[in-house]
Amino acid sequence: MEFLVVYFDEDRGVIVNSAPGAWMTNQPFMLQAGTYIIELAPPPNYKPLSIQITLINTTELQPYEITFTRNPSSPRRRATS
Repeated sequence: MEFLVVYFDEDRGVIVNSAPGAWMTNQPFMLQAGTYIIELAPPPNYKPLSIQITLINTTELQPYEITFTRNPSSPRRRATS
């Protein structure tokens, strides 16, 4: 198994190869070794819109790390109570 962490400034679902799953940003998760296209769940207020990666030779202590950034014109969602 390989390890990946997808960083974003809020918790959001992570989409792997067009398939939404239980993966979330800012938390490590495991995938099989291989090539993947990583995106975030909507809204598409981030860049880049997708990142292609190849996971190999990672460990839990040294995961593959990628970062998405918010578009400057997109406000951050406020927490609701």
